[in-house]
Amino acid sequence: MREFIVYSEKGATSSNFSIKDLPGSGGRMDLIARCVISALWLSKDIRRNSRIIFSLNGPPQEPVALEFDGSALERVTPDERNIAIWIKKSFGRKEIEKKWKEVHKGIRISKRKFEDIIKDKKDKKLYILNEDGDDIRNVEIDGDPVFILGDHIGLPNKKLKFVQDHNGEKISLGPKSYFTTHSITLTHNELDRQTTAQVNK
Repeated sequence: MREFIVYSEKGATSSNFSIKDLPGSGGRMDLIARCVISALWLSKDIRRNSRIIFSLNGPPQEPVALEFDGSALERVTPDERNIAIWIKKSFGRKEIEKKWKEVHKGIRISKRKFEDIIKDKKDKKLYILNEDGDDIRNVEIDGDPVFILGDHIGLPNKKLKFVQDHNGEKISLGPKSYFTTHSITLTHNELDRQTTAQVNK
């Protein structure tokens, strides 16, 4: 399983955002929706070996973790509006608890902080996507990797250090800085190439 953890400083923590104006209604939920598409979909298929978790830290609630799991996802289509609707439904009307709650097949929500999410992955290899890291093409990626990155604002230094303190390794996708959604796609591409090369040996 490939996992992506996206830290969002402004990501909405309630359903108080507009489906009709995802970029402008707060929380940049358009970006969150596009990240889900990049992480879980190919042109004509869904990636059943991929999962994405968001650490949402914007108003009005305490931090919320939201997960989309390609291995279980059903009846969700790869377009921003549809995914945003499912996110809205995930917040629901009941109090969000710290324990993960499945709100739909392949979608879970929890009142967990970024640090909690990282601690949950203590048995896996953590890779921080960062321009200052070693080139991904020169790194032997673990077979069950977890990639950590920030949204359009970036991953705060305090959060980056926390991941490094939990055995996180910085790796780079190249000499340029890419959008979050592009970084997810490029990471998949590199791993797809490595997997194909291994099969063809």
